[in-house]
Amino acid sequence: MNEDYTVIDPVAIQQNMMQNTELIKQFLDLYLVQIPVDFAGLTKAMSNGQQMDISSKAHHIKPTMEYIGATKLRAALQELETAAKNGANMQTLEQLFIPLEQQFARLLSEISAYLKSL
Repeated sequence: MNEDYTVIDPVAIQQNMMQNTELIKQFLDLYLVQIPVDFAGLTKAMSNGQQMDISSKAHHIKPTMEYIGATKLRAALQELETAAKNGANMQTLEQLFIPLEQQFARLLSEISAYLKSL
């Protein structure tokens, strides 16, 4: 089952939500709505070149990634957050951000697929 998932970890989701299928469905439904909103905020901060806002938005998204087992994505967000907080130039921040866009698209696809499998 896990070979279908490269971003999320269904085992981590089950563990973090105490094997409660109804709870998992509720949270995943919420994540499908909230993650795009949060990522749009991060994208806007990137567009505006607001380093402290980039740092804050990346920080805000990280816990959700841990709950769904997206540890590589959480680590990438941490790297972006730290770079922005430390005043990295926008070119560096862009290099960290661009791969996140593809990963977030895959993330939403995987959450949807997993939700349908429950």
